[in-house]
Amino acid sequence: MSFKKLIILIFVCCLSLYLLYEERGFFTQTFKNINFNILSASLTEDYVLEEETKTIRIYNAHPSGEAIALKKDTKLLSKTDGVVYQTKETVVVPGIKNGEPGEVDVSVDVYKNTDEPLSTESVIRIPGLSSTDYFKTTWAEIVDETKEEEVKSSETLVSGIIEKDSIWEVKNSPYVIYGNIFIPKDVTLIIEPGVEIIITGDYSFLIEGEIKMTGERKTPVTFFRSN
Repeated sequence: MSFKKLIILIFVCCLSLYLLYEERGFFTQTFKNINFNILSASLTEDYVLEEETKTIRIYNAHPSGEAIALKKDTKLLSKTDGVVYQTKETVVVPGIKNGEPGEVDVSVDVYKNTDEPLSTESVIRIPGLSSTDYFKTTWAEIVDETKEEEVKSSETLVSGIIEKDSIWEVKNSPYVIYGNIFIPKDVTLIIEPGVEIIITGDYSFLIEGEIKMTGERKTPVTFFRSN
């Protein structure tokens, strides 16, 4: 075989291998897309749309800090009970900030195929992100609105004169300070371990009596300032 024919043969072989690689890549990508479409379509197959809607809190902890936009009708899948949640609106999940994941709440339709109650402890994933590195850093959970309302109602608002001996108990925490506090002479205020105190402005404690804070190492008395 002449040198020229050998060169031509090598060229043809290389071209054939290249075309074969491109063709396989095309079919592989197409296969992935088909699988994703089948997954998206089958998520609610044989499921029943519940009458109630829920609120889902979506978290984004991707280190890039970039926001994630999710279209309306995006499906989210519970890893615990297989329940499917479908967003009722387009939502943008903010990126991580100051080391804390970005988060946003969104209303969702609930699809179930069993009568089992919803699990609020399960991690909810977004199947559409499964082929990206966002999948491991983006998740959701059901917002327990009843529990959050109980937390809000447990706040104790405090302002003005504490006229008699008092105890700030952890069960009534946090104590929200919305004005100056005055403790007269012969009055003692005891603050239990674990109590949280939120100061909502430039207020101060004027103490002629006594404050006793019995915070412990594992359950300290904590002060916060709220803007």
